[in-house]
Amino acid sequence: SSDERKTIIESSFEYIEYKGKVMMDKTRKGVRVNNGPRAENQFWYFEDVGTAYVGHQQASIPSPYNCFFCREVGLGQRHLLETYDLKKREYLCTTSMSAELSFLVANFAHARPGTLVFDPFAGSASLLISAAHFGSYTMGADIDIRVLRGKEKDQARPSHCKFARSLKEVEIGPFHNFRQYGLNPPDLVRCDNANPVWGRSNIFDSVVCDPPYGVRAGAKKTGSNKEVKPIPDEKRATHIPGTVPYHITDVLTDLLDFGVKYLKVGGRLCYWLPTTSEYRPDDLPKHSCMRLMYDCEDVLSLKLSRRLITMQKIKDCMDGEKSVCTLTEAGLAPAHESFYDTYWGGGDQSGTERGGEDPQGEKVKKQKIKEKRKQKKELLNRNNAPSIVGVESQPGVATVPGSECPDPTIKSGTPDDH
Repeated sequence: SSDERKTIIESSFEYIEYKGKVMMDKTRKGVRVNNGPRAENQFWYFEDVGTAYVGHQQASIPSPYNCFFCREVGLGQRHLLETYDLKKREYLCTTSMSAELSFLVANFAHARPGTLVFDPFAGSASLLISAAHFGSYTMGADIDIRVLRGKEKDQARPSHCKFARSLKEVEIGPFHNFRQYGLNPPDLVRCDNANPVWGRSNIFDSVVCDPPYGVRAGAKKTGSNKEVKPIPDEKRATHIPGTVPYHITDVLTDLLDFGVKYLKVGGRLCYWLPTTSEYRPDDLPKHSCMRLMYDCEDVLSLKLSRRLITMQKIKDCMDGEKSVCTLTEAGLAPAHESFYDTYWGGGDQSGTERGGEDPQGEKVKKQKIKEKRKQKKELLNRNNAPSIVGVESQPGVATVPGSECPDPTIKSGTPDDH
């Protein structure tokens, strides 16, 4: 029985000579029960019985394959997921990252008091919220000024929001989230990751980000496909430069170069990489000053996944050193370049060659959305069409039995002919 087995387990540790008083605290699976005291040192005993025990009765417990006796060094903080749940957050955007994944990034980045954490694709600052919770000073940047500025409530539909045109019209923004949780607000800057604006190097302790990859938001960088015109002096203060598509491979190489230049030695770069089942370690851009520490996969489907990449700066960079992707140098395409088309059900990157006007497949996406809307409209028309039972046919057109629509190829005569 389970009681007999428990007695055997307890007696098997009699040979251990504990120094000091042993206190059995009132806990259940390491969690306090009725606010009871918690022992200074917690020890755990685990038995690995494999999968054969699943669904069996207590009397049929097999002999364990392995036994583990461990000392507890720390517990998780799962309660934070409820506190920082996106459903309870005041300001959200389409790319806001969940609380669980945000805290994972903060842990890998070693966010802690006295450190400076920067997000070059901040958006609604979800990653910076988790870093600020652990005491880090935070900074963020984004090329889309609308996201950083915030939203205004739609007076006609109070439950809806739209991006504000000026700071005076903002009713809710990224700073509201930090105020909601009682955290120190970040410094937010509108700038371009492809053209850094920082005047000095070795600034940040950690760089964390979730780069845009074209599904919910396309990557953009400063530029123009049209003829550049001079900016009038009276509009320079409020002028926002135009943008062009930013290829995902260029995003990653620029991000690695950014980390090499602006991270302190020993600092960490943590970013999410969207990829497919064809992923290989050579897909990642590399630099002699950066060391790959962790490559963790978050499976999305059989074909798609995203990986949390953690790299550490090991030395300062010499002038002229740039990050490279060995596959790109060899003329091959990394797996993340086909993520967009695989996500939308395509295979190869049709019409989205690198360097074109639409490297993120915006034309393909718009065409697919247009086709889906057309199919939905046709389906609604069929569902709303009148039944043929008891419905008078249109003049000059006969109704085909078994169909909800009139057949224009069958002509009918006058009512007198029937």
